[in-house]
Amino acid sequence: MSYKISHSLITPEAYFSHEKASLNTRHEYIDGYVVAMAGGTIQHGKMITNIARLLGNHLVGKPCDVFSSDVKLRVESAFVKSFRYPDVMVSCEQNRTFEDMCESATVLVEVLSQSTELTDRVYKSAEYGHVLSATQGEYLVVDPDHPVIEKRMWNEGRFEVVATYGPGEVVKLESLKLDLSMDELYL
Repeated sequence: MSYKISHSLITPEAYFSHEKASLNTRHEYIDGYVVAMAGGTIQHGKMITNIARLLGNHLVGKPCDVFSSDVKLRVESAFVKSFRYPDVMVSCEQNRTFEDMCESATVLVEVLSQSTELTDRVYKSAEYGHVLSATQGEYLVVDPDHPVIEKRMWNEGRFEVVATYGPGEVVKLESLKLDLSMDELYL
């Protein structure tokens, strides 16, 4: 669950200062507004952990890192400037500028919750599409309660759902040369 805490626009610099001073709550920044991020359910956390574990196991010894909701992603385009905390992120960027933020990603994952579904499916999809266009990466939208995962990526000049996976199927992440078993993800 998330809720807006700033009612007036603030600068990214003010956001960074606020975020460093905040000890117990993470906040996202969307075009000048700060939004507090609330905790999730056990099932939500379990899905994040399963996905991060399987991605991390695959990436051992490779030049990519897996982060789960504690590292920001910078999104900047002609339409939006935001700093998001993806539930799971794979970043292969070399020579990072920041210790707490990535500026590019290859795989982004959001695990749905009732309060964030619209944001994850619409707003973050648009923002993440901009980031992933540079890496030809994938965005996974994961239903934690039912074995359904949507994969979104660039297809013929548009960022769109290119596959939907269900029970017994295999999620194909071309950017990482990795197949993920839906049955293993939903243990």
